[in-house]
Amino acid sequence: MQIEIKNISKKYNEKEILQNVSFTIQSGTVCGLLGVNGAGKSTLMKILFGLILADSGSILYDKNESAQEQIGALIESPAIYRNLSAFDNLKTKAFLFNIPDNQIYETLEMVGLENTGKKKAGKFSLGMKQRLGIAMAILTSPKFLILDEPTNGLDPDGVAELLNLIQSLKSRGVTILISSHQLHEISKVSDQIVILNQGTICYDHENIENDDLEKVFFNVVHGGL
Repeated sequence: MQIEIKNISKKYNEKEILQNVSFTIQSGTVCGLLGVNGAGKSTLMKILFGLILADSGSILYDKNESAQEQIGALIESPAIYRNLSAFDNLKTKAFLFNIPDNQIYETLEMVGLENTGKKKAGKFSLGMKQRLGIAMAILTSPKFLILDEPTNGLDPDGVAELLNLIQSLKSRGVTILISSHQLHEISKVSDQIVILNQGTICYDHENIENDDLEKVFFNVVHGGL
């Protein structure tokens, strides 16, 4: 799924959060969305997922204006039921989309939660909760996946597993938008790097393997390119 973001603007209490944001994510690629805290990343992701409306601008999903059923997202804290197991958390969503149990088991295995049994999600570690949130996002086999700081709470092994999962989803043709402060990890999986600074796009380029992303980010945000 190709995503075209055209002149998106958003204000909160007269404060401009996003100003004429425009860029395109090619189908089946991973786009790393970077920016300091308050740059507007989460706001843009919420607009893309349909949680909030932009004040102006448009978004085209494969040249269509609506594709909600084909989008999965993990934005901010995972929305999970603390008193339910990982399986039962997914079952609540699977019921709405008529998804069979075997797909739930496959999804849990993809995120490394296949052996959690009846343990309640409220007793999960932060990293396990994060992986459960990712499982909720990918359960419906979305064509476009939005991940806002998905490495939060993950140990090094968990981060490596997440990067492998992203690569696996990409190989299946899923288009992915991911934000993270872990620039080294982002550089490993992203085909495209977009940097937001004070609500505007100040960098949008193909991610070249030899690029020092930390240096690029520092120069763009603090020095300007």
